[in-house]
Amino acid sequence: MSDKIVKGLNITKEFNGVPVVKNIDFWVKKNQFLTILGPSGCGKTTTLRMIAGFETPTSGQLFFEGKEITNVPPYMRQINTVFQKYALFPHMNIYENIAFGLRIKKTSEKDVATKVAKMLELVNLSGFEKRSVNSLSGGQQQRIAIARALVNEPKVLLLDEPLGALDLKLRKEMQIELKNMQKELGITFVYVTHDQEEALTMSDKIIIMNQGEIQQIGSPTDIYNEPENAFVADFIGESNIFTGTMLEDFRVKFCDREFVCVDKGFERNEMVDVVVRPEDVRLVPKSEGLLTGVVKSVVFKGVHYEMLVTENDREWMVHSTTMEREGTEVGLLMTPDDIHIMCKEG
Repeated sequence: MSDKIVKGLNITKEFNGVPVVKNIDFWVKKNQFLTILGPSGCGKTTTLRMIAGFETPTSGQLFFEGKEITNVPPYMRQINTVFQKYALFPHMNIYENIAFGLRIKKTSEKDVATKVAKMLELVNLSGFEKRSVNSLSGGQQQRIAIARALVNEPKVLLLDEPLGALDLKLRKEMQIELKNMQKELGITFVYVTHDQEEALTMSDKIIIMNQGEIQQIGSPTDIYNEPENAFVADFIGESNIFTGTMLEDFRVKFCDREFVCVDKGFERNEMVDVVVRPEDVRLVPKSEGLLTGVVKSVVFKGVHYEMLVTENDREWMVHSTTMEREGTEVGLLMTPDDIHIMCKEG
């Protein structure tokens, strides 16, 4: 039996004739934490809503555990959703909020009590049963929304930017809690966000979308270290991106000079995009650099300095724990492994 619990084939969604999701294929493995990542309007939430059953694809097929569910209504799917706006019932206390789905399913009160207690323990809110939801902080409300979704024992939990309303410190804490929860429960999470750090922190696999299309699917490490195009490289972290020419296998020309790289398989003299991450650029004495430039600005970022270096009217971003003063002439040095080549977009 396949370990792919959710699968989409040739999925397209149009609104008033305008495609917002364009013929995408994807799959989610059992017990995986998968994140759909992309800028606003890229189609990620629409994709999540189609998995949930709140939207129906214009064309294509959706499968759950090998069975087609394209036209199956939400209440008949073993899938629950947590939204950014938690949609808790203000007239019910915490116990009643969590118990709501179980009561709909006619669960016995004894089982309701057992399951609600288990969920409250999981989200570290034991003893909060009688409290009003309005008395809770944003982080606590988010935990209750998750508990209400998990108490129904879905095989897949969908989360649509659930941390978006929280402050930065709490958001980082909840990222760790969510990942630990997912591991402890052993169920599949599909998470939507536009926050790159969130995706890199929590995910087993990331789907990056832009303008309704999938740009890359892979592990956080693969996507960060081996982006497939300039959009991915620029969206995941910060990058120096230059136009170059692939002279031959393992040799590329950009910034007016030739470099050794580790990429191959391109056409001779093919135009390419060259990506170098800021943390992979070393500042060295001018005489030791592959390129030379002048430090234009320096900003302290807490764990590193961010420096802009001007090199022949081009700007390089450099991240380093060692600062060079503004106006200093420096050499720029990078290894072949630090130079990433990808097909030219457009």
